[in-house]
Amino acid sequence: MNIYTLSLAAALSFFLGYGPSQCPGTAGGNRHVIRLDEGCWEQLLQGEWMLGFCMPLVENCSGFERVWSSFATAMHWQEPRLQVASMQMEYSGTVVARFSLQRLPSILHVRNGTFRELPVAYNVDKLLQLAQGEWRKAEPVPFWRHPNGRVIAAKVLYLRAVNKVYGAKYLGGDYKRAAVLVGICSFLLFSISLTAASSLYALIRDKLMPQKANKQQADALQTPNSETVNGSGTK
Repeated sequence: MNIYTLSLAAALSFFLGYGPSQCPGTAGGNRHVIRLDEGCWEQLLQGEWMLGFCMPLVENCSGFERVWSSFATAMHWQEPRLQVASMQMEYSGTVVARFSLQRLPSILHVRNGTFRELPVAYNVDKLLQLAQGEWRKAEPVPFWRHPNGRVIAAKVLYLRAVNKVYGAKYLGGDYKRAAVLVGICSFLLFSISLTAASSLYALIRDKLMPQKANKQQADALQTPNSETVNGSGTK
């Protein structure tokens, strides 16, 4: 993905339009597991969370989800201030981009907007240890992978724009063509913005530089040349 696409995918999303969505609620009938999606993920930026990612058809996910549900119940009784959530991922490539997921299942610990990727555990006791202190051993994710950072936001907006064009069937339902179209539009918008910024800079420079040059010339005329003064004195 090039810099042009990342820079101005936000402009495309403005024209195509996206509205906030409501969170799905609780997951799998367990009221202790909060179910989040791309429309309400920003709840994670406040408080402390353990967040699990999984999909039904992925190997090991069915066992992980059962353990995750039991962990949420145990966590509720031991430390209710820490919330346990699952991210709804079906039909949403933007979630993968938002959280830079490289495998499933995955676990993130979040505290006051700081995200840490934790090792995956398949028993409740290990998950409790991770939630109650072992998460400190993990390094925070770097700024370029932060779910609320500008780089990730641009990637997500790009994917949303592609999905919007693809869903509208403008190009006969061809996802690759939709991606190319959004990339071309982003490049054109970037070029227009860069041209406008360059023109503005040139205008400001032309306005300011002559005044500076005239001032330097006036100062040079007012200051006598040192060699001339020395020469006249010796004569």
